[in-house]
Amino acid sequence: MAVGDLIRDAEREFEGEEETAAEAVGSGRSRLVRRRRALLAVAASAALVACGGLGAAGLVKSPAERAADTAPPPGTLLTAEAETKVLTRATVTRGQVYPPTRYDVTPATSSPEITQLYVSALAVKAGDAVANGQLLAEVSGRPLFVLKGAVPAYRDLKPGANGSDVAQLQAALADLGHGRGSDAEGEYGPGTAQAVTDFYRQLGHPAPTAGAAAEQAVDAAKRAVEADQRTVDDLKARQGAAAAPPSGAPSAAPADQGVLPDLAAQLDEAERRLSDDRAALARAQAADGPVVPAGEVVFLPVLPAAVTAVNATVGAPVAGPLLSLTSGDLVVTGQLTPGQAPGITPGMAVEILSESTGTVVRGEVAELGPRTTAPPAGRVIAIGGAAAPAGPGTGGGSAGAAAAAPAAPAAPPAAAYVPLRITPTEPLPAALGGQNVRITVRRSATAQPVLCVPVAAVYTDATGRTAVPRIGSTGRRVTVPVTTGVNADGYVAVTPVQAAQLQPGDRVVVGR
Repeated sequence: MAVGDLIRDAEREFEGEEETAAEAVGSGRSRLVRRRRALLAVAASAALVACGGLGAAGLVKSPAERAADTAPPPGTLLTAEAETKVLTRATVTRGQVYPPTRYDVTPATSSPEITQLYVSALAVKAGDAVANGQLLAEVSGRPLFVLKGAVPAYRDLKPGANGSDVAQLQAALADLGHGRGSDAEGEYGPGTAQAVTDFYRQLGHPAPTAGAAAEQAVDAAKRAVEADQRTVDDLKARQGAAAAPPSGAPSAAPADQGVLPDLAAQLDEAERRLSDDRAALARAQAADGPVVPAGEVVFLPVLPAAVTAVNATVGAPVAGPLLSLTSGDLVVTGQLTPGQAPGITPGMAVEILSESTGTVVRGEVAELGPRTTAPPAGRVIAIGGAAAPAGPGTGGGSAGAAAAAPAAPAAPPAAAYVPLRITPTEPLPAALGGQNVRITVRRSATAQPVLCVPVAAVYTDATGRTAVPRIGSTGRRVTVPVTTGVNADGYVAVTPVQAAQLQPGDRVVVGR
């Protein structure tokens, strides 16, 4: 019976009892009211119990229902499409792009009068390209410039010098329009001196000279020539007087005749000495000509070069390298694991990808180097004066301080790799300098497009037969025996035993 029916029956019974109770006296009415309240409470309790029973019945499940709720969903086949394409076997690794050579330029004093080097002016900034003859900076009022040459400056070049360094100076100045005149190649003569003077004038600075010692040598040579000239003049006067006595005087005595040969011999000796001293004066004057101090010129073998760092500001003292320059095209070295190296040979095609810029440059394998743990990097060549003093922790402190300092934890050993040297088909863009790039070596490729499927679609059954499961037109799985070929890029070339059983566009099962 429904809960509502119970309540309605109880109300009808209460109405009948009320009619009977209306005839009763006052004490009987109170007893009927209490009875009515008790019956209503019983009816409400029955309703609550009925509702609870219905809810509990909804929570109770049979074993079959519980098994159906916990069963896995029906299996779904994962399929892919059979394709026709060229398969390329490739090895992917990482590589570093860097300049082949970095030159750290530290200015050196070119005059004993300069006691401290300060940056007077800067003519370049990081990122600039510098060419032959370009001014880099002014240091303590003197220019610092770059010229093309394979050998860094190791001495002052001045008149009278000769050698290959003089020849590269002459060649660099000739490229700027300042020829060496009649000077031989490698000999610093008047023509080279004039070229140096003209070049310094273009820079806006006077060409330095050989200094006080050269000036003193010139002065001494001049005095010697002047003394020799006076001696020659005196001997010539005496010789003339002896050869022509005054008018009206008696003929020269025999003794006087012996003076002339003696004067002639003295005059010959004096003229030879004058000639020698004049030659010495010419050499001294030549040596006192314009000089190219080693501290003012930076010879670089390849120009233009890039300014990669400027390490001081105007007015700052020079302490260590003032400029860093890189010369030559960027290079890239890949880092193959020892397991990747076998099978890679020179001439294989390479693709260099910068993920940050999207730049792609192609090249080929040049060679594989010996296994190493050193990170790939170019050479660093120091040019000019001494480097900055060692700071704390670099050997500049005392032995006691070094002993007291706690030892730094040892760095983990670097993993060994095989350097992969690459020849790009075109110069690498300057923006790639310092980047770590992705390198793909294309080891081999199919000569033409082949039928292929994902590797996961190929399996071998218990009998050793290799097959591919194909989804037929009715949705059923069809086992297609195949032979496999090149495996690359997650695909494998397949040839069905019966060609009609597997065609491009067919769906094959790769998993569930």
